[in-house]
This record gives sequence, structure tokens and C-alpha cells, in this order.
Amino acid sequence: MSTRLVLIAVALAATGNTAPRVGDARIVVGYASSQGTAARALEEQLGARWVAAIPQLDVHVVEVPPERAQLVLAALRSSTIVRYADRDRIVRALGVPNDELWPTQWSPRKTNAPKAWDLTTGSAQVVVAVVDSGVDPSQPDLRAKLVGGYDFVNGDALANDDNGHGTAVAGIAAASSNNGIGIAGYCWRCRIMAVKVLGADGRGFSTTVAQGIVWATDHGARVINASLGGPDDDAAVAAAAEYAWIHGALLVAAAGNDGSSVLEYPAALPHVLSVGASDRHDRLYGFSNRGASLAAPGENSTTALGGGYERFAGTSSATPVVSGIAALALSAAPAAGPLELTQALEQTAAPMPGVTFGRVDAYGTVHVLAPGLVPPPQTRGSDSATVTRTLGGRLGPHGRTVAVWSGAGLLRATLVLRPHARQDIVLELRRGKRLLASAHGRRRLRLRARVRRGRYLLAVSGADPEVSFSLAVTHPRAR
Repeated sequence: MSTRLVLIAVALAATGNTAPRVGDARIVVGYASSQGTAARALEEQLGARWVAAIPQLDVHVVEVPPERAQLVLAALRSSTIVRYADRDRIVRALGVPNDELWPTQWSPRKTNAPKAWDLTTGSAQVVVAVVDSGVDPSQPDLRAKLVGGYDFVNGDALANDDNGHGTAVAGIAAASSNNGIGIAGYCWRCRIMAVKVLGADGRGFSTTVAQGIVWATDHGARVINASLGGPDDDAAVAAAAEYAWIHGALLVAAAGNDGSSVLEYPAALPHVLSVGASDRHDRLYGFSNRGASLAAPGENSTTALGGGYERFAGTSSATPVVSGIAALALSAAPAAGPLELTQALEQTAAPMPGVTFGRVDAYGTVHVLAPGLVPPPQTRGSDSATVTRTLGGRLGPHGRTVAVWSGAGLLRATLVLRPHARQDIVLELRRGKRLLASAHGRRRLRLRARVRRGRYLLAVSGADPEVSFSLAVTHPRAR
């Protein structure tokens, strides 16, 4: 091969896929190791246009006119330097059913996440890769969480989301939490790596998914979320999944939304943790494929394009629940490998029909991997343990809102302002739209109310950007 062709090949390998020619057939070729020059010579001899490579897996992607595809495949398969050759498969973001509108925010309670958060809220050293349609970098609950990613659809480092699927997935796994806005992700402090492998239509090639998995592994992701799939096995994706496992990354994939007993790929592959979608009663939704290793809540409130929030349902929604819990557990036990992590997730799952092990349990997973962690000190009332949370910061121009999951009993809140505010600040306790208690003042505010088990909001209103606050909340533990 000439020096010019070598330089072109190296440049293309660095930038990912080139734009496909309309109507051409994509072929994925797995070569015997160290066949770079011979491989390119074979492709040129067959008139195949080089598109991309995954050098870690000795995989090339080429294109040929559709009328020559079968001839080229036969020639490649007969070569002694080729391990396999096949058409590149199509994968898609797994669909969102529209059967009914489920109540919001039951998922973390069902999986014992609040109890796990008493042990750890995550670590910025643990990165969750979202191999999907990209992530919206302007989303308020995500923008502070993003590390460098890559766009394998357009061949650049701006993995922005033009579909919305990836942004929804990212929020479930690791949205910013305890920040007074939006929703709580499963791993509060973990970081998000956006790896774009699906286009605006939610579709992409299997080899692009393989590229994304390998890239995420090489760039430090400990957990890789794949809320996507297709019906066909693919050797390149299988090799990428094995590569991730060997190099210490856990790949978590959606079972599929066909109501079938056959898992989608990559969920069906070895060394991939497959996830079905369960409801509030620990039953698989009718749309969820059966036979996955684990189930997780299949409806979650999450982040949306344009700074908004939405309800997101399907096995695509269940998968980042498991990814977020895995990242939470790795934050508590950073030395754990994919095998130990998988075993902890599976062994602590609550048994339920339709999956091998059961519905995932956040507290159980963290506790098994980090048994030495203990929750903060508790005081015990007559019938249940209580929890005390304290947070603070600048009051800012828009106030703050804090979500509280409480058990039944007495809830108490104390707000301290330093220095005292120049105008009255209001502290309100609400459940939904109902106001339960309020207090106002400029220095110290207290309120108390008898509450039932459920989700409550404490809202601090009154603009005074010069004032810092400390809010202490004591309430019965939600069980």
C-alpha cells in the first residue's frame, strides 16, 4: 500500500465512520491478528471501500455496491486471513411503550435506593458510559456530570443528542441529585460519558456500537449502558463485550420490548448483564422480553432534551437503573471487577418470575460489596428509625427545593440563614400541590408536621443571593 493510502487509513481509524454511500452494503470483517497491510490489500483487490476499523478487535468495516455484496462476502470468507465476514447489522434504541401513564418516582423506593444512599451517594471517579444517541450537554441535571465523550455517527467529539433517548437514559443512571431541581439519578456523584452510536432516528450499525463499547472501555468507563439492541448476533459486538469484560468494565444491556422469550443483542451475549422491565408489584411488564438476568423498574422520571423532564418507560428505562446501582456499588468498592459486581447484583436481587435472579436491590448490592460501610447515626422513636439530612449553600435568586422520602410520623425542618436575610424567607412543606406547613423569617425558621409515608417537597423561597443557608430535616425512615 502507498504511504498516502496508509495515512488515509490511519486518519479514518481515528475519526470513526465516514459517510456511507447511498445504497451501498456494509460488511464487517474480522481478521486474524496483525493483518493490517494484507487486509487492506485484500479489500482493494475486491473493490471494497474502507469505512472504519476497530483495531483492538482486528475488525474492519467496508462498503460495496449491493449487487456485489454476496460475491465479496464469499471471497472474504474463503481468505485464510479472515476469521469471519458478515453484513453489518442494524440496531435501534429500544422503543418506549405508550400503554398508560405510570405514577412517578416509585422506582428508587422499590429498589431500596434511599437506604443505599445512606451508605454512599457515589463517586466522581466512577464513570458510566451511555452508548446511545448522545446526551444533551445543556440539560441542567446533566451538564455538570459529563466527561469527554465521542460521536461515532458524525466522527467528532461532540456527542450531542438529537433524538432524546440517550439523555433520558443518562438521567436515570446519574443525574445530579440533592440540588433542588429536577430528579434524582441513582448514582448522585458519578460522572457520565456520552458515546453517540445512534442517529437522530434512533438507529445505527452494530459495528458502531462495538466501536463505542471499546472506546468507552479504553477511556475509563467502569459501567457501560446499552439501552439498545437488535435481533441479530454480531461477532464484532460480541468481541467488544468480551473486550470490556477483560478490561474491567461491566456492560449492561436492555432485554428488549417485544414481549418475547428471546433476548435482544447485545443483552443475549456472554459477559453482558441483561435487564428486563418490572412494575411496582415485581412483575414483568407485558412488553418486556423474558429470560434476562435481572429486572429493574421499567418506568422512571428522567431528564429530557431542552432542559425538561419526562416519564420514560421500557427496558431502555430499566437498564440504567441497574447501571446506576452498579456505579453506586463501585463507588463504595472501587476494587471490584465485573464478575464481583455481577454476582453482587444477582445474589441480592428480590426473586420474581420472568427473570433468572430477580429485581435489583440497590442497598443489598452496595452492602454486599462494602459490608464495612455503616449509615449515619440514627435516633429511634417509639416505632421506627429516623433519618436526619443536612444540606446548605447559597440561597441564590430562585430559592431551593429539596425532595424527601419519609415514613409515617413526625417530620421536622430547621432552616438557618447567615447572615440574616434582608427580607422574609419562606419555608414550605408540600405533598404534591397541597401545603402542609410553612414558616417565615430572616434568621431561623422551624416547621413540623405529621406525615404519611411518601414523597414530600421542602421549598425555600425568597431571593437573597448574599445569604447562605443550612437546612436540617429529620423524618421517619421510609421502609
